[in-house]
Amino acid sequence: MLLAVRGTKATTVIFMGDIWKPRALWDSRYLWMPLRIGDGKVFLPPPAPWTIDVRTGETRVNAARF
Repeated sequence: MLLAVRGTKATTVIFMGDIWKPRALWDSRYLWMPLRIGDGKVFLPPPAPWTIDVRTGETRVNAARF
């Protein structure tokens, strides 16, 4: 699923999907990450902590992974 957050400075599209583990369904998770869209392409960065300012629509993806 995609969710658009329209802010005062940017519009961010958030990808919201499931990470299924067929052999361990109890450990299945959700993934919410901001998409980068431009030049006719869509890019989903690797999973990482990130933040969004819902007023401005701006996001920041942290380089450190958990």
